[in-house]
Amino acid sequence: MKKTFLFCLMSLVLIGCKSTGTVNAHSLKYSSWQLQIPAVAEPHSAITIEFLDAFRVNGYTGCNRFFGQGEIKDGQLYVSNIGMTRKLCEPEVNAREQAFLNMLRIGAPIEFAVNELVLRGDASWHFEPVERRFD
Repeated sequence: MKKTFLFCLMSLVLIGCKSTGTVNAHSLKYSSWQLQIPAVAEPHSAITIEFLDAFRVNGYTGCNRFFGQGEIKDGQLYVSNIGMTRKLCEPEVNAREQAFLNMLRIGAPIEFAVNELVLRGDASWHFEPVERRFD
């Protein structure tokens, strides 16, 4: 029952955001997303991003885990105080990781719909929702 109510509430919030075009921290709270475009050859190395309490942002870059403090200002997502693990990765994975994290640091225009989150930097990064329990 609790899960059904939460799902219905989240659906209404997401529908409302799509109709108004407004993106805010509340609309993304407790959501998890996985990169779809640009596509990655290995599914286990797909970039993920999650939005938690107090708009903390966590994720996986395909090699390393990252975390930071998110903020949405003037339609852009900014992540400050980014910390991460320091695994050594293949050069192309490192380049993609750095491009993604740099985009978050300097701010990326964000678009949000029910089944898609788009961050626009030098390239457009399209994410789809991933079901995850946040309890």
